[in-house]
Amino acid sequence: MCALCGELAKARNLDTTLNILAKNITEIMDVKGATIRLLDEKNQTLEIVAAYGLSKKYLKKGPVILKKHPVDQKVLKGKTVKTKNILKEPHVLYLEEAKKEGIKSVLSVPLMADKRAIGVVRVYTAALHDFTAAEIERLRALAFLGGILADRARIWDEMRALIKISQSISSTLSLEKVLQMVVENAAKTLRLRASSIRLLDEEKGTLEVKAAYGLSRAYLEKGPVEVAKSPIDRECLKCKVVSAPDIRKDKRLQYPDEIIREGIMSLLSLPLTVRGKAIGVLRVYTSVPYTFSESEIDFLSALACQGAIAIENARLFEHIKTEYKDLTRDVWKWYDWGTHFPKI
Repeated sequence: MCALCGELAKARNLDTTLNILAKNITEIMDVKGATIRLLDEKNQTLEIVAAYGLSKKYLKKGPVILKKHPVDQKVLKGKTVKTKNILKEPHVLYLEEAKKEGIKSVLSVPLMADKRAIGVVRVYTAALHDFTAAEIERLRALAFLGGILADRARIWDEMRALIKISQSISSTLSLEKVLQMVVENAAKTLRLRASSIRLLDEEKGTLEVKAAYGLSRAYLEKGPVEVAKSPIDRECLKCKVVSAPDIRKDKRLQYPDEIIREGIMSLLSLPLTVRGKAIGVLRVYTSVPYTFSESEIDFLSALACQGAIAIENARLFEHIKTEYKDLTRDVWKWYDWGTHFPKI
C-alpha cells in the first residue's frame, strides 16, 4: 500500500492516477484484471476511465447502460456484488464477450466520493472464485482510495470551471453564452443528470428558461413555471438554497408528474442574487434520490454567483447602450448646423 501511495503521489492527472490504481488493484487482489468506471448521470451509463489486464477488444465491447444492468444498479446504491460464475448469472451484460476474454468470476464494489456512489470498481478472475470477506474488504479499501482521488480531481475541475467562466464574463458580453457555460459546468463537473437557469419575469410572475443542459425539449416546454404555484421556487427566491432529496416525496413542485417522467429523482435550487435580491434560479437535477454535500453546494453557489454577475453585466451594458443612444439623439437634435456649435 505504501508503494502504491508513492506512485499515486507522482501522478499528474486523474486518468494516470486511476490507471495506476487499476494496475495495483489487479496485483494486490491477484486477479486477471480490473476496471474503474464512472457514472455518466446524463446518459445513465458507466464509462471506463481506467483498466488493467483486459484486452482492448473487450473494453470496447459497448456501453454499460444502467437500466439493462441490475448488478450495477445495486452497486451504485452502495452494495457489493460478487458473481462466482458468470455463466449462471442471468443479468451479465456481454456474456459472449466475457467468455471469449476468459472471465469466470467478477467482484464489483462502489466507488464513493463525498458519500455518493460515483462509479464502480470491478475485478475479474480467469478461474472460478468465491471471493472471501477479507478480499471484499480489501477491494472496498482500494475503491475508497480511488474515491478520494476522484474527489481531489473533482475539486480541480471545479476550480478550472470557475476560472473559465470568470474569464468568459470578462471577455464577452454574450449573456446567453455565459449562462450556457454555467449550466453545462454545473452538470458535467459534478456528473449530474441536468441543469437549468430560469430568470424571474416580475410582471408575469413566472420563471423563464434562459439556459439548460441535459433536459428534453418536451420537459422544457411543459408549461410556464408560475412562482405562485411553485412553493420550492418561492422559497428559493427568498435567497435560500432549497433541496428536494426525493421528488416522489416532495409536495412543493408545480409539475411533479412531468419531472418524474423526465427521469429526475432529486433537485437542488440556488438563487441568482444581485444586490441582495434574487433575480432567478440555478437548478441541478439527479437521476437518483440524493442529498447534496456541503462542498457541492459551495461549488454550485459559486457558479450561481458567476451567473448573477454575468446577468448584471449584461443589464448594465444594455442600460449604457440605451443611455448613449438617447444622448446621441439629443445632441443631434440640439446641434445647430449653421454655427457648428450645439445650442445647450
